[in-house]
Amino acid sequence: MKRLLLLILLLIPSLLYAQLKIEAERVFYDGTQRLIHFQEEVRGWDEDRYFEGDELFYWPDEKKVLIKGNCLLKEGEDWIRGDKIFFDLERKEGEIENGKIFISQRHFYVTGKQIKKIGPDRYTVEEASLTSCDDEKPPWKFTAKSLEVQVEGYGKVSWLSLKVKELPLFSIPWAIFPVKTERQTGFLIPSFEMSSRYGPQVTLPFFLVLSENQDLTFYLTRHGDGRGRGFKGGIEYRYALKRTDQGEIRVFGLHDEVLHKDRWAIFSRQKGTLPYGIKGILNLNLVSDDEYVWDFEDDLFEESRREARSKRTLESTFFLSKTWPFGEAILKCVYFQDLTTEEDEKTLHRLPELTFRLFRKEILKSGLYFETEAEGVNFFRKEGYRGQRFQVVPKLSHPTKVYGFLNFEPWALLRTSLYFTQNQKDPYKSFSYRLLPEGGFSLSALGFKNYRLFSQEFLHLLEPRLSFSLRPKVKQSKNPIYESSDRLKEEALFTAELLQRFQSQGQEVLWFKISQSYDLFPGLKRKERLKPLSMQLKFNPYTQLSLSTELNYDHWSQKIKQFNSNINFSYGKLSLRGDYTYDKSIQVESLKISSTFKASEKLDLYFSHDYDFHSNSRAETSYGLRYRHQCWEVGLTLEDIGASPSRRRKAEWKVLLQINLRGIGSIGIKGGMER
Repeated sequence: MKRLLLLILLLIPSLLYAQLKIEAERVFYDGTQRLIHFQEEVRGWDEDRYFEGDELFYWPDEKKVLIKGNCLLKEGEDWIRGDKIFFDLERKEGEIENGKIFISQRHFYVTGKQIKKIGPDRYTVEEASLTSCDDEKPPWKFTAKSLEVQVEGYGKVSWLSLKVKELPLFSIPWAIFPVKTERQTGFLIPSFEMSSRYGPQVTLPFFLVLSENQDLTFYLTRHGDGRGRGFKGGIEYRYALKRTDQGEIRVFGLHDEVLHKDRWAIFSRQKGTLPYGIKGILNLNLVSDDEYVWDFEDDLFEESRREARSKRTLESTFFLSKTWPFGEAILKCVYFQDLTTEEDEKTLHRLPELTFRLFRKEILKSGLYFETEAEGVNFFRKEGYRGQRFQVVPKLSHPTKVYGFLNFEPWALLRTSLYFTQNQKDPYKSFSYRLLPEGGFSLSALGFKNYRLFSQEFLHLLEPRLSFSLRPKVKQSKNPIYESSDRLKEEALFTAELLQRFQSQGQEVLWFKISQSYDLFPGLKRKERLKPLSMQLKFNPYTQLSLSTELNYDHWSQKIKQFNSNINFSYGKLSLRGDYTYDKSIQVESLKISSTFKASEKLDLYFSHDYDFHSNSRAETSYGLRYRHQCWEVGLTLEDIGASPSRRRKAEWKVLLQINLRGIGSIGIKGGMER
């Protein structure tokens, strides 16, 4: 029979005044029952909704719809399938037999023998199941005998089970859970850990929603059994008021039953914009004792944990800055905690440091440029001399062109430093000062040439530079020493520098600078004249390869004084990264390497190694894998952790098993064993 097209515009009470378009092979109207009956390949559209089925019955007066056979309702990416779907549009209630619902936002599939909508935002499901797996036979699913849900309220479930390949892993007879469209307060999935020394460790987190952009998480951890450290409490506060105003604060505390003392820690990462355009950053890393970072390393932020392992220090900073067209002001506080000693009385802190800069600007179109920097620093420590330093450094310069291609710039400055010193046991006076003039010039040029190599265009930029700085001999022995700039030696220093850059298609492929300084100041020894050779290299030939290196080489000892190198390489399924740091002056030498291998579309293997050559100890070696399925992931990590520098914490093995169910969350189980 010829296909019929029926367009109904219901402007009287029916289908909530919606425009409904229905297409079917046959259409009948029963006047006695006031029923419209659509048969065979029924399809319909209602605004952005679509439905289909074998038959559709519509009662306009009662505002009821019944769809039978191969039923499908679709709105956007969401859909409902079932053998029979019935809706009462007046009462906003309905029923689905043998239904299956797909919720695209969470990628959830919900099935039920009978699914009912029994009121506004209230539903019941008999013989229910939930999964995020696309498979016809899902690898995992939650099942329940019955389920009752009130949206923006709570759900009640009876005989809830988690099944993996139809094998039940656990089952509970009854449960209640919140049903919210927004984040909500409640307990999170606990974490478990096992230690061969202290026994089991369990952490129970409680999540508290403060607002749409703020939350709190409370942690209660039992560290071990009767051999363990006892209970530890923690609070984590997070906020994201704007993209530029966000932060995280962590506070922990416990009475350690092993060491028999109170221990605590405060960590924060915060940034934001204050009134009048002031930008602020606060990074706190404060612990009660040096061993805290080894005993409770999971409490630290990742970057703080790396700093503690490599530099054996924790740094806390507070930073405020305000910029104007003519200059900038910076307020900074820096607090160090030395993890190599139990006492930090002699550690020097900068609390606070205030800096003001006037940017370089021409004076009345004279060709002379003026800039200045002023700073005030309060140096604090519990033992030893401490005090304040105020310093002003005005500078004049006159950039000009010579012969049309040489850039020549003479300059002069006057460094004025005032010192106010406390602790009269030391030899320095309560007040001292320094007047230190300096001057010099720089001479540079820029040349370039185009090359064609390997069928590709390259631009070679060459910039030679010769600079000279003169600093007279000024008596400074009466001033305290807080840092190297408090003892600026006399110099007549020539520096030759060559910078080369290769660019291709707007990208910098190679950046290489080499510089050498020689001091002509009278009275210097021969070894004091020739300074270390300095080299810097950045090499990015492909998107898969990048290399950066810094090196200082001492001619007289024929040894490298400083060397830092970083390499990133990826080829096919393999990614490698290496970081090497060496600085003889601060006695730091460490190597960090990591790699990831994509064994297949679903399996990743990874490895990392962190070694400290200065203490001749391995900080950590990790081996891991991660297997991904469409609706679940499993990760396994084996960590070989070295002993702490003081040897108070022994070396140990740690195993972490983490399982993630898509749309539900993850659970991790960690175990440790000393060796």
